Amino acid sequence: MENLSRFTFSLVISFFLLSAFASADDFFLGKPAEDEQAAADCSEDENGCKSKWKSSVEFGYVAVSGNTDTTSVNGRFELGYEVEKWRHGGFIASQTTTTEDRLTGVQTDAEKYTAQVKSDYKYSDSAYAFGIADYDNTKDSGFDYQISYALGAGYRFIEQKAHQLDAEMGIGVRDSKTELTSESNSESIVRLAGLYKWQISKNSTFEQQLSTEVGDDNTISRTYTGVTANIIESLALKVSYTAKRQTEVPVGNEKLETITSFTVVYTF
Repeated sequence: MENLSRFTFSLVISFFLLSAFASADDFFLGKPAEDEQAAADCSEDENGCKSKWKSSVEFGYVAVSGNTDTTSVNGRFELGYEVEKWRHGGFIASQTTTTEDRLTGVQTDAEKYTAQVKSDYKYSDSAYAFGIADYDNTKDSGFDYQISYALGAGYRFIEQKAHQLDAEMGIGVRDSKTELTSESNSESIVRLAGLYKWQISKNSTFEQQLSTEVGDDNTISRTYTGVTANIIESLALKVSYTAKRQTEVPVGNEKLETITSFTVVYTF
């Protein structure tokens, strides 16, 4: 948790430092975003352009009883902020599962904590620069933690009412620490990522995320697939599938991790 606290603190500081430069049109070289596009990126009031905040909370719970009692709880908090040429977003998520064998009394716990923060600077109608940081702490995965940072460029190939398609490429560094030996490792990475969103109907959406971090010692690939259906305006049900695969892990650990979740989402 100490590593997570330091990581969260650095994300908050980075967020406010980036926001402080939001008024600088020449922060990156390139064609500035059009005024019409900038206006579309924020709400209007009597004072002109007003920033947009969007946040959501997810919660899921499963309990199974019998010869073996299993309890699973997962939660996620997500926050987004957009104004003029800047777009910020981040989340903190946790998944915990406890299993107890009634015959032997043996209890096993599985825990996973993840966090991410990302900032985009839109220097044209479709192109943008980004900075991203990822944190992963999965119990008994072979790693005490994995943290990656990357900077790069992205392009929005499709932006329609029902469809959105983004692609990104960047470079950065990944720090990791093994559980058994407490050995730390730092390596350079090349990050490739894609995002596709489909507004299936007024009350349902589909989202697909793909990313790969190619490192000197280890390559990590992640995929996220989610379908959300609104119950009422601010409340929805979501089913999602998340997978993470690594090319190199400590001996005795699996290279593939998967999570299937059924959650309730409240947006505000």
